[in-house]
Amino acid sequence: MAAFKFTKRFLDSLESKVKPYDVWDSEIKGFMVTVFPSGRKTLSFRYYDSNKTNQKIKIGVFGNITCETARDLAKGLAGDLAKGIDPKKNKTEVAIEPKVQEKILFLEFFEIYTQKHRLIHHKPSTFKISQYIVNRYILPFFGDKYLGLIAAQDILNFKDFLKEVPGTYNKCSILLHKAFQLAELWGYREKNTNPCTGIQKHPEKKMERFLKEEELRRLERVLEDEEASYARSPYILGDIRMLMYTGCRMGEVLTLKWENVHLDDSYLQLTDSKTGARIVPLNEPAKRILGVLQKQDDNLYVFCGGKNGTSHVVNIEKAWQVIRRKATLEDVRLHDLRHSFASFAIKKGLDLYQVAKLLGHKNIHTTTRYAHLAREDLIKASDVVAKIFEGK
Repeated sequence: MAAFKFTKRFLDSLESKVKPYDVWDSEIKGFMVTVFPSGRKTLSFRYYDSNKTNQKIKIGVFGNITCETARDLAKGLAGDLAKGIDPKKNKTEVAIEPKVQEKILFLEFFEIYTQKHRLIHHKPSTFKISQYIVNRYILPFFGDKYLGLIAAQDILNFKDFLKEVPGTYNKCSILLHKAFQLAELWGYREKNTNPCTGIQKHPEKKMERFLKEEELRRLERVLEDEEASYARSPYILGDIRMLMYTGCRMGEVLTLKWENVHLDDSYLQLTDSKTGARIVPLNEPAKRILGVLQKQDDNLYVFCGGKNGTSHVVNIEKAWQVIRRKATLEDVRLHDLRHSFASFAIKKGLDLYQVAKLLGHKNIHTTTRYAHLAREDLIKASDVVAKIFEGK
């Protein structure tokens, strides 16, 4: 194959074949890349020693090392060869690696981390939200620092920098901890040097508001009035009611498709919820909501919205602000409807395992936030028994 100047774009464009093949750089003699059937691209420096023996020094795997860093290392090896110094005797691969760690910038590594992990393992909605804080806070602070030189003090300085927005720091720290963890795994940093280790996140107050039964009835009456006066789209009202009656997450309801609704068998089959595929049982109130909604021939979604009604409802927050004000529930968020569903379930005698299944929690520990509700009911029950001992 003809020689080409190695750039990131050029190396990205090389496609794997049935057998491994080599491509040579047009500017640095001996600088080459081997493309394997798996897609791995290994950058190396090849030369003949004083005994005319073919020698090869591995520089690194493209993706784990940037093209620019590999070129610098290859130039150094070629320079030694021009001076009559055997590169392999003078510089081993072990000696090259620490220089790689120092030369790669955090900005460069974070792009690798994004391509190899975030874009694969994060849902599009999650990625979009996290990318905002990446661009707004993480990259401006760490981007021009060398990855291998970032220490715990840098993380502490970052924490102090965001002290006015503790919740934002906590979100950033999750991304940073995982990035440095993978940097170690992929060989960009020494083992057991994650600078985030031991640095505590800010304590966050859980915002949980549970509706009382009287408040629930009040909200239902407002929804009925909105429906009777045609003041609100039936799809928006249906959205809110489904949040109340199923405990589903907002995104699960907004993007629900008719193909996932099984009314006759009383369940929803969600293929891509926050915790993966799951089954949501449908109670009678939820089935009534779905039973009266009009299907649109050109729309796959249950709760129609968007331009020309060809997509799903995107935002119900504005409508919710009006509805909750009319119901005098100004402090209730839409997500609190999910909390309230859980609280009603516990008050009716369901255990935490059952509630976890209803809410689609992957880990039962997530559901333990509602454990105090069960304790409150048990205390009340114990007080009833206590009346026996008090002679009442």
